[in-house]
Amino acid sequence: MANFHFRASNNEGHPIEGEMTAPSLMDLEARLEQTGLWLIRAREVAPNQIRASKQREKVKSRDLMEFSTHMFTLLDAGVSLPQALKNLVQESPSPALRNILQTIYQHVEAGSTLYEAMGKYPKIFAPQIVNLIQAGEESGTLTATFQELERYLNWLDQIRGDVRQATIYPSIVLVAVIGLLGLLFTFVIPRFVPILKDLNVPLPALTRIIIGLSELMVNSWWIWTPIICAMPFVWLIARKFLPGYGTLRDHLLLKIPILGELINMLTLSKFVQNFAVLYRAGIPILQCLQLCQGLVGNAVVARALKATEQAVAEGSTIHEALSRHPIFPPMMIQMISVGESTGKLPQTLMNVANFYNREIPRRVKKIFAVFEPAVTLGLITIVGGVALALFMPMMSIMDGFR
Repeated sequence: MANFHFRASNNEGHPIEGEMTAPSLMDLEARLEQTGLWLIRAREVAPNQIRASKQREKVKSRDLMEFSTHMFTLLDAGVSLPQALKNLVQESPSPALRNILQTIYQHVEAGSTLYEAMGKYPKIFAPQIVNLIQAGEESGTLTATFQELERYLNWLDQIRGDVRQATIYPSIVLVAVIGLLGLLFTFVIPRFVPILKDLNVPLPALTRIIIGLSELMVNSWWIWTPIICAMPFVWLIARKFLPGYGTLRDHLLLKIPILGELINMLTLSKFVQNFAVLYRAGIPILQCLQLCQGLVGNAVVARALKATEQAVAEGSTIHEALSRHPIFPPMMIQMISVGESTGKLPQTLMNVANFYNREIPRRVKKIFAVFEPAVTLGLITIVGGVALALFMPMMSIMDGFR
């Protein structure tokens, strides 16, 4: 058996690239014809080259949403799973996704399960997606699972938009403020220092402070410039190699006034939404808690969920295990308790998730309503303070002439 990287054309003339294992080039061509593809060219490649090509493939979240929508529509209409995959291979607008679906279709045609075939692409199909598909296949509810997956991916795209909205604007403003301060203290103020010293008048305290800060920045640029440039690399290295760094960083983020509360709400929203989707798909509670640890995006909450998983495995209820960690608010714990006692835990979790989904955009608007005037006032204070420090000596000389 040899590994081939091929380029083929479907019945509509759309080009499709992919990989397939076949005894020979003739067998490869015959297999492609059985799936409605016509071979254009092929070359034999080593397995490591195939893995490298898989790593280069990029699939957008919007493509995955369309994939889920089309799969639900086709399966709900009575189309078989292999035929649905074959149709998507021909109709998907994403070349990368078409190539992946072509390989998945071949695995399913050969007798593999869908979740096993999708699991070969962990960078495209996240573990929670693969687990959802596995639960749907094993329970015979694959059609409803794709509908659930569509709703989940739409929510995930919305929450990403909320995160971008909550972080991009403050980040841009922070960079602009830092740049303005650097420009003032390294280029503008040093131009005025010789003039102020030539006046031969006592300098006010504010002026001496401003000049001192400026001279410190100018004389020590070779220290703070490399530190600032190295900070992103230090952050990446520390995140990978320092075990407690992620927990400390996320703990400090949650302590930031106003912004920390928003980050906590986003994290809890991810937890309850993912927990509800996974549990409603039929995945066991312990496995749901285990998967959610890698989905919340915060090491502090993930550690609390790990302890919760251990407590539930020892016989504790979910709400009792969560109540031992102050990171989870009483409202959430009370609603989960009601859901456990009434047997409607998935519905209760979705109600909590819907509450956060409504509250987060309102909270973001409130933060921006306070943040924008605060930044404007801060800039006015900084620029006004520097201007006042520079002109106070000149004003004292003018008063002396009078």
